[in-house]
Amino acid sequence: MNYEIYIIIAFIIAPVGILLAYYKDYKQNKTEFKASIKTLGKGILKGLATLGFLIGLNQIYELIIPINKNNGIEYNSEREKLGIPKIGENWKNRKYQSDQFTTYWWKNEQTDGHFKKIVEYGILNAESETDYYRKENRKGTFAWSKYNFGNNTSEYFIEKPNDNNDSITYKGKFKMEKRTILKKINKIEFEKFIAE
Repeated sequence: MNYEIYIIIAFIIAPVGILLAYYKDYKQNKTEFKASIKTLGKGILKGLATLGFLIGLNQIYELIIPINKNNGIEYNSEREKLGIPKIGENWKNRKYQSDQFTTYWWKNEQTDGHFKKIVEYGILNAESETDYYRKENRKGTFAWSKYNFGNNTSEYFIEKPNDNNDSITYKGKFKMEKRTILKKINKIEFEKFIAE
């Protein structure tokens, strides 16, 4: 069956039917019809005012929250005190990738070492900063550190390609492994990866 034709007919007939119903109602009692139109108009105006208020409230929320979103290059002196990697002068804030609660910083030239930083914000201030590193001689391997502003701690991770793409389960069935291995590491292993 061709449902598109029925849908088009419904879009044509429905408005005509509504107009005919209003015309019939208008002919039966003009004063009551005018009063109902005024009531309907007031309801529509109240709905539009409420919608406008909610849209305005959302815009204010997006402009004000997070309250302190000042963790760009000017925050580097604080980063130095906290032991967090700084944002270099040749880094760029990717606004198209960022959103209200996340800011992405990328190094302009794609080289070894520190190449990306992600700052995540809560309602009041920054919650965490994640710094990503890579090595050209270790293709597909990335390491990152995540600093938590709430408890002033850092966690370290490494992701590398999985050499064993397939394996056999204990029941003898063939199983595809994940393409990468994600592992939490300590600070010494992390610093060793960066220094290599």
